[in-house]
Amino acid sequence: MRVRNWPLAAKVIAALTLTLLPLGIVAVLVAVRNYRAAGAALGRSDDIGMTLVQLLGITLPLLMWIAALAIGWVIASRLIVRPLTRMRRAVDRYTAGDASVRLGSQRFFSLEVEALADAFDGMAERIADYAVETEAAITEQQRLTREVHHRVKNNLQIVSSLLSLQAREAKSDDVAHAYAIIQARVAALAVVHRWMYESAVPGGAEGVDLRAMATDICAGLEQSVASTEHLPLRIHCEIASLYVGQDTAVPIAFVITELVSCAARLTTPAPLAVTIDIGMEGTGGVLGVAAPAFVGIDILALNSGDPASRIVHGMARQLRSPLRHDAAAGRYSISFPLVTQAA
Repeated sequence: MRVRNWPLAAKVIAALTLTLLPLGIVAVLVAVRNYRAAGAALGRSDDIGMTLVQLLGITLPLLMWIAALAIGWVIASRLIVRPLTRMRRAVDRYTAGDASVRLGSQRFFSLEVEALADAFDGMAERIADYAVETEAAITEQQRLTREVHHRVKNNLQIVSSLLSLQAREAKSDDVAHAYAIIQARVAALAVVHRWMYESAVPGGAEGVDLRAMATDICAGLEQSVASTEHLPLRIHCEIASLYVGQDTAVPIAFVITELVSCAARLTTPAPLAVTIDIGMEGTGGVLGVAAPAFVGIDILALNSGDPASRIVHGMARQLRSPLRHDAAAGRYSISFPLVTQAA
């Protein structure tokens, strides 16, 4: 293993050993010389063993070298290795998500390491302040977005009411019908903005609640078709709990409005039943609208000339999905992307 990959403690021990190696060699040489001198002195005298002075002369140089190693290691460990290890653990906790980690309350017995700890604490405080400011800015942005959607929804509802009043004063059925179609489109757009407003709450579900939005649109269509076309309409909804982005919600709202209005326009005076189903298709969603008027020929083909054809196919291009027609079932369907699925 390369030296650069050694733990810091091993590097410190190796550095101390190399630094004190000359002293160790001298200590060994002195101990050997003293041992030989003590042995020679014992050979010339009648003493049985070495004296204390002789033993110290042999062992003291080695003990001093070992003590130097030990003292050097204790100082390096207390002033360098342990503080850096504690700081590394604190940084690991901080990066793991514990933003409360601070090092200023710990003692490191080194001005340089304490300065590094203070720098870390200062950085952590600045990041915490920035996080608070960012969260406050996001909350304010969400509040302003909700306010914009709320105001747009209110304005669109006013426009829809004005169109309804104008339709009642129309002198011909064609003019009244034209006003009614425009009113239905404006009302659908108002519903979209309503649910953009409702969904743009902090901590709420991401995107627009498709079930709530489509149910709201269908309820409005039942009333508007009954009053303008003088046709009893019942819309059966089978809608899964899905969420779509705001750029997807508008085309879906217009597709539902245009297909239901088209079915009502082409139906002879009789109770009309329309089925709207929305569910999963792979990783996305699929919208289907079925009605008796859609059985057989594709009345909304690009070259059909039907007034709703250009609008529906334009919305299909926005959703990047072709408009599919099932002649036998009398059903139009279109795919769309999802943001997330509600639990």
